[in-house]
Amino acid sequence: MQKILVVGAGIGGLCTAIALARIGVEVDVIEIKPDNSVPGVGWGLRTNGLRALREIGLLESTLALGFPTPPLSYYDRNGRHVVDIPYGRQFDGMPNNVQLPRLGFLEMASAHAREVGCTIKMATTAVDIEPDADGVTVELSDGSSGRYDLVIGFDGINSSIRRYLFGEKHVPTPSGGVAWRAPVRAPDTLKGAMFCHGFGGKVGFVPLAGGMMYVIVTHYEEGRPRHDPAAFPELMYQRARAMMGDSVFMAEEIASLRTATNVAYTPLDTVMVPYPWHRGRVMIMGDAAHAMTPYLGSGAAMAIEDGVVFAQLLQSDDTLYDVQTKFMARRYPRVKTVWDTSLQMMHEEFDSATPEALERRLAHLVNEEPAALDYVHRILESDY
Repeated sequence: MQKILVVGAGIGGLCTAIALARIGVEVDVIEIKPDNSVPGVGWGLRTNGLRALREIGLLESTLALGFPTPPLSYYDRNGRHVVDIPYGRQFDGMPNNVQLPRLGFLEMASAHAREVGCTIKMATTAVDIEPDADGVTVELSDGSSGRYDLVIGFDGINSSIRRYLFGEKHVPTPSGGVAWRAPVRAPDTLKGAMFCHGFGGKVGFVPLAGGMMYVIVTHYEEGRPRHDPAAFPELMYQRARAMMGDSVFMAEEIASLRTATNVAYTPLDTVMVPYPWHRGRVMIMGDAAHAMTPYLGSGAAMAIEDGVVFAQLLQSDDTLYDVQTKFMARRYPRVKTVWDTSLQMMHEEFDSATPEALERRLAHLVNEEPAALDYVHRILESDY
């Protein structure tokens, strides 16, 4: 395997490009966006993702960007502490969860990809893909073309590469949930991620560097309404306020959402492409193949793992088809388990719209959630 095109310069695409370049593959990366701007400001990475980053030489730079977080602290809407839930065990001296800035990570990973020899073209996409027995010819939107041994689509939930492979067979499916995210000033007392479980969802407060935090609001929303982006701050405030009822807990911080900038509204659509994720010399990975709800914070980690595992397997003397087959055997069961569990956790959270249902949900968090998450943590801690 001499030359590979990675379509998509997000977290998974860049990490895959680095993994491939480190084993001697020539890698081109194209990205339809003109820059690294992304909706939302923060994301978390657990031990499994950190292990994968260590394997491709990004661990130290990642830890320098972010900070380890204490266990998740759950509160009820009135500020009464309910339970602390850890992110799993710690291994090899690494933290079990790190909170990271999205833009900072993308800029760091882009720079590292270029250092190891990858070519990155922004504002560029594939307009024509012509595979044959020996390779793939790709026409690009900038008028150039290239010849590749393999094309890998890391182009997200609305992947054009997935559409090329499968048509409209595997389109994003609404999960019923939505997420709002916005950066605001953090109170001095916020030292770790804090989730307030309210009516029909939660309001989360996650600290970032520089005295900031991002607030996340998740809830069920009927259909796929289109909101005016100018109204996002007020709508996010209203959703949070409705969950908290007449409580004064974190009221100032919630009120600050009304003047927040960079508010992201994300319907939590999902994609789960069954076996296989490839057709000949074109394949998909990451969100293009398995976009999941964010309830285990593992969507990005699964994408990073995809690329690292594929690079491992590519170092053998196997044919490309055998590499792809072994890749699917390792990845599909693991990813599907995390995908299923993330979706189940979301639906359980939303089943709390009445006072009685909310009390049942809080009891579940104390009595059942820790054991359920310990099972998931052990899956994430296992070999990828």
